[in-house]
Amino acid sequence: MQGREDIYFAYFWNDLAADKTHSVPLADRQAYVAAYSRPARMRAGWAYFAAWPQTANDFAELSKTKLTMPVLAISGEKASASTLFPQMKLVANNVTVVGLKRHWSLADGRTAQRNYGCPD
Repeated sequence: MQGREDIYFAYFWNDLAADKTHSVPLADRQAYVAAYSRPARMRAGWAYFAAWPQTANDFAELSKTKLTMPVLAISGEKASASTLFPQMKLVANNVTVVGLKRHWSLADGRTAQRNYGCPD
């Protein structure tokens, strides 16, 4: 994988994008590849996904008490929105959902966050 991070990420950005004409901009791609090309970064990224089974167990326990604070859930409509939004409503009483038109939340999520008063 080392030295081929751009190929790895290009698969997600090019082949899995809901709309290939509006995927992640080139400057952003270059920044992500540069960041993940640093030592141990890819391993850390994969560790996040490897931890999902334990995370699911932790969330099952935590969800026994609903959140009372406002929750802003942002996701691409063609990404995980159909899963994330119903899940958030199971664990929180005050949920605002924002379905972004694009697949990748990182592509236009910052604007949505600003529109709902979240800091950068």
